[in-house]
Amino acid sequence: MKKIIFTHLILSTLFVSAFSQDNKKAARLMEISQAVDVHGVQLIHTKNNKTEEYDLGLSGNGPDKKVTPNTIFEAASLSKCVFAYAVLRLYDRGLIDLDKSLLSYIDKYDRFDPADLRYNKITARMVLKHRTGLPNWGDEKGAKLMFTPDSCFSYSGEGFVFLQRVVEKIIGKPLNRIANEEVFGPLNMTSSSYEWTSKFDTVSAFGNSAGQINRHSNQNAAYSLLTNAHDYTIFLQALVNGTGLKPETQQLMLEKATPGNWFDHKPIEATNHIWWGMGVGIQENEKGKAIWHWGDNGDFKAFYMVFPARHESIVYFTHSNKGLFIAPEVVDLFLGKQTTWAIKWIEEGYDSPYAIKSFREGLKKQGFDHAVEVMQKLKRKDTAFNLSEHDLNEFGFILLQQDKNNEALEIFKLNISLNPKSGNLYDSLAEAYLKLGDKKLAAENFKRCVELNPKNEYAARQLKKLQGENTVNKNF
Repeated sequence: MKKIIFTHLILSTLFVSAFSQDNKKAARLMEISQAVDVHGVQLIHTKNNKTEEYDLGLSGNGPDKKVTPNTIFEAASLSKCVFAYAVLRLYDRGLIDLDKSLLSYIDKYDRFDPADLRYNKITARMVLKHRTGLPNWGDEKGAKLMFTPDSCFSYSGEGFVFLQRVVEKIIGKPLNRIANEEVFGPLNMTSSSYEWTSKFDTVSAFGNSAGQINRHSNQNAAYSLLTNAHDYTIFLQALVNGTGLKPETQQLMLEKATPGNWFDHKPIEATNHIWWGMGVGIQENEKGKAIWHWGDNGDFKAFYMVFPARHESIVYFTHSNKGLFIAPEVVDLFLGKQTTWAIKWIEEGYDSPYAIKSFREGLKKQGFDHAVEVMQKLKRKDTAFNLSEHDLNEFGFILLQQDKNNEALEIFKLNISLNPKSGNLYDSLAEAYLKLGDKKLAAENFKRCVELNPKNEYAARQLKKLQGENTVNKNF
């Protein structure tokens, strides 16, 4: 039986949208999620005002933490898009100049070195299109410039927090109050906040312990938004329809402002398909132009993709460190099979998700002890079939996460047979032996890892620890 939920979306006009769930897609979505140890997902797909909602599995590891339409997740960097929209609304009213030095609004900023005059070049426009020269995050000493502002693209949370401080100074209000007045209130996003609120007590995916409440008490434009798929879909629809922005400002936000040739990153094929607008990512592939963003707060991952020309979008939230691994298959499931360059660009997930899927299905039939035969069979069937070192290693660690330790061992062994000079793989094999309780073979493989890669400090520490334990045991 289909679940119907009614909600009001305040966009250009007020309308009612029915939420329904396709059972076949729901089953496939859970299959995709469980394959990478994602326990639950909250997702909304919207096309031409028709909306499907999926609230599946668990929001945490406990059996009582089921995902519901009301479950609140950490939006992580999806926070930046909402803040960018708020800033552009202020710009439309002449309250902030996108091309004026931000330091001229506040005179000084304690994260910057006053001796470096290049900081004076940073503007709101540079922040929103990630061309400030600031690192993603600095350290306790501050945020040192990596390059002269506006000379290159480099994704930066530091830049968004700097702009937040400036906007708070200009408006004379804290971030969450500004967001309520510019975004949450006008769009009727009643379940969104940049800080903890008591209404999250029974619905947050992370609980409401004193520690969790304290952890979510700081307002941060770059990552602290707490929300759900319902509210974020309202925001995405506003973005597509230009609600609350002047037409030229909406165009400014969604047009290509800078290519995605990330500073100090090796160019990859995906780089040719990614640009940045004002606070949002832009992707072009065989399906056309899409607006997108990802969120990564460690154990919380989120993703959205919008095709403005056909008024279609998906957004999903997970409480899992593998939550971005599902993005390519989720995009294919709801938006049509395509190349999700966005995920390749951020270098998350599998290089070849469908190769791993075929490999996994073959292993189910023949067993992990026949991994080599399964791989060879797939290669004979398709000469383009390839299992990268990265994908096999990630697959092995997902199996470890699922306590399928013997299966993981077989995958790591296969990977080493294909890539015998990769020190990182011996580290992985050692981890499998540790989980199986074989400290001798774990030590041997950590040692091999250090021999191939002396800079692997983790492997060196683990080897030293195991050798120390062995010495103690011999003395007894």
